[in-house]
Amino acid sequence: MSDTFHVISPAGGHLFTTEEWRDRVSALTQALRERNVVPGEHVLAWLPRGWEEAALCQAVHELGAVWVSVPRHTAPDQIEGLVRDAGPVLAVCRNGDRKRLGDGPWIEWPALASAHAPKATDHHSPNGLAALCYTSGSTGRPKGVMVTHENLAGAVGRIESYLRHTSHDRLLSLMPLNSPWGLLQWQMARRAGAGIVLPPAIAMASELSKTIHAAGVTGLAALPPTWIALVDYLDSRRETLPGLRYVTTSGGALPRRILDLFPKVFPNAEVWMTYGLTEAFRTTVLPAGEFERLKGSLGKPCPGVRIEILRADGTPAGTDEPGELVHLGDCVTQGYWRQPELTREVFNVRPGHEAFLGNSPVHYSGDRVRRDAEGYLWFEGREDELIKTGGYRTSATLIEDALHGISGVVHAVVGGVPDEVLGQRIIAAVETESARHEIFSLIRPTLRRTLSSHQQPHAIHLWPGKMPLNTNGKLDRTQILRWLLEVEARSE
Repeated sequence: MSDTFHVISPAGGHLFTTEEWRDRVSALTQALRERNVVPGEHVLAWLPRGWEEAALCQAVHELGAVWVSVPRHTAPDQIEGLVRDAGPVLAVCRNGDRKRLGDGPWIEWPALASAHAPKATDHHSPNGLAALCYTSGSTGRPKGVMVTHENLAGAVGRIESYLRHTSHDRLLSLMPLNSPWGLLQWQMARRAGAGIVLPPAIAMASELSKTIHAAGVTGLAALPPTWIALVDYLDSRRETLPGLRYVTTSGGALPRRILDLFPKVFPNAEVWMTYGLTEAFRTTVLPAGEFERLKGSLGKPCPGVRIEILRADGTPAGTDEPGELVHLGDCVTQGYWRQPELTREVFNVRPGHEAFLGNSPVHYSGDRVRRDAEGYLWFEGREDELIKTGGYRTSATLIEDALHGISGVVHAVVGGVPDEVLGQRIIAAVETESARHEIFSLIRPTLRRTLSSHQQPHAIHLWPGKMPLNTNGKLDRTQILRWLLEVEARSE
């Protein structure tokens, strides 16, 4: 960690110098030792965004343990499931939150933060497990992606090859620490001796703009919903953020009108568009100099990253022919925690593909991508039925299961419709037993208790009568989803 690294408040004030930060992290590392946390064991955190979470994450890594962060919007029932899956030896929550949570090795933050200790030694192995980053799959069961220190170090190197942070930079820490991108921002700031700025308590566009101005932010990474809200806010007020040296995007496609406004609202910023997944992150980049000419492209593979676009038979797709994007090499993570069958399906070379892919570590992304004549990649769509909303991937099956768990709900079908701000918004149709409207009135309160905020349907429609079946005796999802789209179109 460089001696110029510092942590900055949203208002621009210094919270910690390098020495103060080291002392804080060392005290937490010692507190973890005193609670018998040893290298390789898992430490889970359900904490608000802030310096406390970041300091605990670094302490976990310096001890050689494995970081597991749960987003604040996660419902209590889901947290209980993640605790069972991750198997932490210690779980840390905010003061007063313990009573909301189920069984588990929970302690509240004040009990951990009261320790004082000398500096600790960094024990982690470069190839050891650094974090479990949970993401939802098509089956609805959360997937804990196993991220190593080597994965993180490789990604830092790839990103620094074009962003080139220095001690003069200030990075706004918008990305959460349950994602590789959030972990990478803190690592890059420490490595470069840059300042890292904590996000405002409420990440509204107006508050983000104030923070960027007040704290002198020079580097901004964000997901599409944030970009859309911030750009629209700035444009409507005829304001700009001239202090930004760069902006970088990932996590889904942005509307063309938003991309067209980037040079206007960020007049001095280079625009770096990137691609990556939790399973293989920060793997492509569109050079800033090509932004105007190739808006919307995923760019080309970063140095040291091999990407292939394959047909179903494992042969390379031709120029401008869509195929599945496959990552190869050190950018690929270690698979899914406690899900060996899914890991083999997604991370092992498929039968018949060996002749072209060999035996390198691979990850089948499920993304349909084409490569143009110049070698630039363009996103075409998903291979599966995941709904991507507000930067999160969620499963229609998971939401349907939650609906089916409500007494009186007979059938439920969930889908996604295009949305300029969210990417997709979630819609649902339900068939209920008698007392239809009484049952319908229970759905929203129940879902708020059982699903995270980003998994809540934007609209729930009561199916008129019994849902149709197809010739196989199953629900005719195509017809039901078509009806949902028509209802949504009429309501706009």
